[in-house]
Amino acid sequence: MVVLACHRGASALAPENTLAAFRVAMEYGIDYSELDVHLDRAGNLVVTHDAPDDTDRELPRLEDVFALVRDRMGIYVELKGDGTALAVADLLTQWQSFSPLIVGSFRLELVEQFRRAAPQVPTSILFASDWDVARMSSKCQELGVQYAHPCFRPIGAELVAGLHAAGLRVMAAHSNDVEEAREFVNVGADVIASDDPRVLLALRA
Repeated sequence: MVVLACHRGASALAPENTLAAFRVAMEYGIDYSELDVHLDRAGNLVVTHDAPDDTDRELPRLEDVFALVRDRMGIYVELKGDGTALAVADLLTQWQSFSPLIVGSFRLELVEQFRRAAPQVPTSILFASDWDVARMSSKCQELGVQYAHPCFRPIGAELVAGLHAAGLRVMAAHSNDVEEAREFVNVGADVIASDDPRVLLALRA
């Protein structure tokens, strides 16, 4: 069965990367929420797409999100800022793990750092459009990750089949268009993401 993930929580219906957005995603019964993490000046893992500054006072901490969704929804953590890989691994030690969880990044050094620190946690690499199937497959195998996440278009059957042949699960680029999301399902993508949980639920109808 395809896995459904809200992008930065249900960000079409509530402010992105907020506890409210994750609550809405849970209300719709979504499998996972994707979120972004940076370290703030105090060394806390905060949930935000852009690096925090001194004016950011209300950013949720990753541990707040874990507490909110535990046993109700999975989390897909995108490592954004320096130091986040080891900080997430340390947090998981304090929590005695958290499941279901996937951790990934565009930044290969962060993926590698996290894999070394927490090899039991499923991981992904996010790829831009300058990566082809062969290079994506090779890099995923080199770093020992389970998910390839091509964040570009087109995502066709040949691309998905090539990544599957390398033993990888495929996350599609997030989409707010039901027809495009359904096409991602049709070509075999394993994880479908959207800002809008209503788009995702349409795939189950």
